[in-house]
Amino acid sequence: MPDSIIKSRVIQSILPKIVKDNIDVATFFALLSYVLFLVNWLVTTDWIEKLHLFSGATCAIGVFYLHYSEVVFLAKYEIPFLSLWLILLYYHYSTWQTNYQRVRSDLAGTPSSAIPASLRPFQGSIFRFFIIRPTTKNASNQWNPPPFKNTIHVVLVAGYVFLLGLHVVPFVTPYHCLGDGTGETSQGLSFVEKISRIFSAHSSSSQSSSSLLCCRYNYAMSDFEPHQMNRNYCSGRVRIAFAGSWSTGKTYLLSALLGRQYSTAQSAPAPTTDKFVCVAAGAPYSDPIRSDDYERRRHCEIMEHVNDVVRKECGGKKGMANVLDVADENVEFGDFVFFDMPGWQTEYGSDCVYRTFFHQLIDKVDYTYVVWDVNHGKIEDDFADFFQNKARGTNYELIYNRYTRDTVDMSFLNQQYAKMSTGQEILSEMYTTKVHENNTALAEQFHEDVLRLRSKIKSVNQTVHDNRKKMMKENLILHRDKMSGLNALRRLKICDRLINEDLNLHVRPRTYHWQRLGLEL
Repeated sequence: MPDSIIKSRVIQSILPKIVKDNIDVATFFALLSYVLFLVNWLVTTDWIEKLHLFSGATCAIGVFYLHYSEVVFLAKYEIPFLSLWLILLYYHYSTWQTNYQRVRSDLAGTPSSAIPASLRPFQGSIFRFFIIRPTTKNASNQWNPPPFKNTIHVVLVAGYVFLLGLHVVPFVTPYHCLGDGTGETSQGLSFVEKISRIFSAHSSSSQSSSSLLCCRYNYAMSDFEPHQMNRNYCSGRVRIAFAGSWSTGKTYLLSALLGRQYSTAQSAPAPTTDKFVCVAAGAPYSDPIRSDDYERRRHCEIMEHVNDVVRKECGGKKGMANVLDVADENVEFGDFVFFDMPGWQTEYGSDCVYRTFFHQLIDKVDYTYVVWDVNHGKIEDDFADFFQNKARGTNYELIYNRYTRDTVDMSFLNQQYAKMSTGQEILSEMYTTKVHENNTALAEQFHEDVLRLRSKIKSVNQTVHDNRKKMMKENLILHRDKMSGLNALRRLKICDRLINEDLNLHVRPRTYHWQRLGLEL
């Protein structure tokens, strides 16, 4: 016996003292008894029973071990396992059919008096599928009741059909993804209606293709806890965050982009934003999002996701970050969601909720504009750490706010930017935006800067969608080997198709000719 079992508290409490004192001898006799029992069973039992026991164990291992927890190993050696299961399925089905045909011929005997008395109770009964023809007679020379030896074949046929079904469903698109692919608006539709939606949307809607990709990704990642993955990488509006130190003009710039101050924005020389604000543009009103306006609230869902991470990382007792969802009537940015973040203050960096929410939101939005008041001073080291593993131009960009050519020390700006990069990269003009002070002398220049910034924000669309695919692929690769559950093989194969085909930016996505019918073939 393993030492861990022998030394467990339960075993130690029930073992007699003589066994504890002679544990090696007791272990030897226990193993000897087991071997003798196994040899006796092999010698005395019929080989058919041994085969049935082996087959039952094979089926149970296939369902509850390989498919549930060792799906990566199963996928690697899928052909040998499938071959074995098909052979055993054929054996059990053919044996069951032979036995049933004999019982049926006996039950169909004419005249009815020719039917053995022991079989008559099973005539027209469902139990006739589970019995075999009687093989022994009693002292009165009458057939004994038929044994239920066909039951093992019925059970194992069902088991192997279920096993093989688990290898077929990976080629079927998840049911809730049929239709528009979101898994939301198609709820309540019949299967036929969902198939009809696919036919109508398949050829003309790239949005439908993107939503289907998103739905399949969410399905592959469905059994992981929310803090382990991020469904928001998948689809939806482009999410842009404005981050930086306190009082650098983030709220002012966002208001300039929208053409007006959003409903809860304030203007003051002191820091004005004390909360994380999600601004969903393109709304029919400009106010905090109403409690029943789920269409707008859905665009700010990422805030709740980040709070899930905060609760996980910091514990539920430490509260949640101060967040606010706001709607705005601006239609120019109707495909965007903006996040106005509170200014980073080093003294709050030790607050787990504040720091974690700040870091997670920067990680999970599509693009971040770091607003830096060139007159503000240094970039705080702990704030710069958030961008160490991010690429400028792909994940974030710098905005020099209140810029004036005569007063800016570019060597100082390069020195500060070095904190945010992993190498000795020098600032380039391509991924920086200069916004002049909005005063009487520079008002026209400020207006041109805002127009340029608007154009830049609209141009990040393709970069964002490529980044989302990269992040989705990274998440799938990270979690691929951790999948478990009876649907794990389906999720694993969808995961592999996404990694190798749909999320590979350098390869044309594979065309599934039967996708209109929900088949990934």
